[in-house]
Amino acid sequence: MKILLIAGVAAFLLNNFVIANSTIPTGSMEDTIMAGSRVFGSRLSYHFGEVKRGDVAIFVYGYQCRNCGNRYRETDEGKCPLCGQEDSKNQVIYYVKRVIGLPGDHIQIKRSGEVDLSKIHKINVSSSSGKLPVGTLYINGVEQEENYLPEPMLCDGNQFPEVDVTVPEDCYYMLGDNRNNSADARYWGEYPFVKKEKMLAKVYLRYWPLSDFGIIH
Repeated sequence: MKILLIAGVAAFLLNNFVIANSTIPTGSMEDTIMAGSRVFGSRLSYHFGEVKRGDVAIFVYGYQCRNCGNRYRETDEGKCPLCGQEDSKNQVIYYVKRVIGLPGDHIQIKRSGEVDLSKIHKINVSSSSGKLPVGTLYINGVEQEENYLPEPMLCDGNQFPEVDVTVPEDCYYMLGDNRNNSADARYWGEYPFVKKEKMLAKVYLRYWPLSDFGIIH
């Protein structure tokens, strides 16, 4: 019994204060992390260190109400916007995305040209001209080379919006690597940022499936 008790306490402390274990349900981070993969993150990285641009991070996105089933982002009221049940009684929703913007950063995604339809594979799209509008990410006016993107980032101003925001103090701007199929900060409405206290862990390792085992960059 003592051994079981010690093991249980150790597992609790490890999972709540040292590591974060998460399953990736969608393809929003492909090809860095494939749908269905499991990853380990370090909580200590953000307890004792700073969030860095380029980190792949686990964070609290919002909640799913256990009373009415509504999925929602956290609000200042601290309750489900449909039925009023308190956040503390609801299921936490965690997301995994890449840190793009740090506090004070000016983030822009601007249409910058066109690409052949044949180069877009992660989403079903059509084009009568055989061309699609693409965008480029700028941080503080500097064009970014995003080598982790699996294909060119579409940017038509509608389904794939342009962006022009400045990240507030103690907040971060998060985007998926599979930019053409990711429900990320571009679609989070008037407040598209993640507060510092909601940043849970830095992801370091893919451990399942074993065929995809590896370090996250």
